[in-house]
Amino acid sequence: MSDIFKDNKDFVFIKEQIRPKRRNLLNKFVFPFIMMVLMAIVFGLVAAVTFCIAEPRLYKLLHGEEDTGKNNTFQTTTQIPSNNSGVYDNKQEEPDDEPNQNPVYGQKDEDKDLDENVRGDNGQAEENPVDEPQPIKVETIDADIDDYLAIHNDLKKLTYEIGKSILSVSSIIQGKDWFGNPVEKKIYTTGVVLENSGNQLKVLVSLDRVKNASSIKIELNDNTSVDAVLLDYEDELNLAVLAVNIADIPVVAYNNITVATLGESYTLTVGSPVIALGNPNGYISSMDIGIITSKGSTVSVTDNELDLFNTNMIFNSESDGIIVNLKGEIIGLITRTFKMGLNKELSTVIGISKLKSYIERMLSQTSRIYCGVIAENLPQTAMTEYNVINGIYVYEVIKDSPAFKAGLKSGDIILNVGDRNIYNMNSFYSAISEYTPGSEVTFKIKRTTGSVDKELELKVMLDVKQQ
Repeated sequence: MSDIFKDNKDFVFIKEQIRPKRRNLLNKFVFPFIMMVLMAIVFGLVAAVTFCIAEPRLYKLLHGEEDTGKNNTFQTTTQIPSNNSGVYDNKQEEPDDEPNQNPVYGQKDEDKDLDENVRGDNGQAEENPVDEPQPIKVETIDADIDDYLAIHNDLKKLTYEIGKSILSVSSIIQGKDWFGNPVEKKIYTTGVVLENSGNQLKVLVSLDRVKNASSIKIELNDNTSVDAVLLDYEDELNLAVLAVNIADIPVVAYNNITVATLGESYTLTVGSPVIALGNPNGYISSMDIGIITSKGSTVSVTDNELDLFNTNMIFNSESDGIIVNLKGEIIGLITRTFKMGLNKELSTVIGISKLKSYIERMLSQTSRIYCGVIAENLPQTAMTEYNVINGIYVYEVIKDSPAFKAGLKSGDIILNVGDRNIYNMNSFYSAISEYTPGSEVTFKIKRTTGSVDKELELKVMLDVKQQ
């Protein structure tokens, strides 16, 4: 090295700097994104092909060789009885009397099917085959708007036919205004025709709509009305029967009137569809459709007990009318008077079954028997506490009634009426109804109000129920 550069310590022979290569925007973002999309598509295609190939084999592996059949079916299970069980299928159908039948399951072909169903793929009988659940396939049917409209048309036809037994009723009730001046008030309601005696139609209405009326009329249309008279009534139930002379009814109107059918309310179930007719929302000739939302509540009346149920329909203080099932049978009467406790804010209906005896007596104007107790059924805990196996608990005795005069007291348990054991309010009312007014009947009771419970026999002189 020359002496010139020897003393120059800052001398650099080669000076080099490396700079990173600059990528353009296309290479940095667009190409990777396109590659990612392509890879996702390829992955999806591979997964779909793999699933299509593997799914049937996996299903067979997990579920066996079932016939999956149609996509719009679902499966439930039932228990197949053994050959000696003597139990039929879920339909509880007994076998026919046709020849060549198995006495338990019916035809021999069914035995063959049963034998095939309990064997595996290899033809060998499986262990405990009867205990294995068997699938039931139910085919579903898609419904569209036309089906919905058809259902509503069927309901309209049903209500039209039932409506032939429902008549508009008007009554004139005398009253006074704020200044004490006499005024006439016209009240409208509806009634249901329950009997055609040949010369009279008998119509069931709410008593408070016609009681003390100076005039009662059946409104056949806007221009025609006929007079009606109050035939009989049950004050406590707020029910009355009107009578209309058929001769007063125009022929055209009479030919369009039918007698309603009374059903039963003992077997009602929550969720069942029902229809309200009459004036359920307060307006004459209104209707509503709903379901039964609850049942099982009761209300105590003199010498009996009534069943109540509720609906999701909206009733008010002006509501009246009937509740019918989808067969067109009356299963209940709308009530405004028995709305107590939880029922106070609910749409409440009296079940028709226990009302039938009252209605029949009003239609025939038969005297009602009268004892004079307000009682209730004994729960099992009370039976155990009082050491009885049957009876009804009396919690009120009406003053000056036959029961009051005979010495019955609040707290007594009525065990027997005559030779009949009493198990509930229904059996008590049935027992006393077998007697005529003026009959003396022996009541066997258990008195629980003293220091020591004791059984007594009391002579009760049954009387006519006064309205």
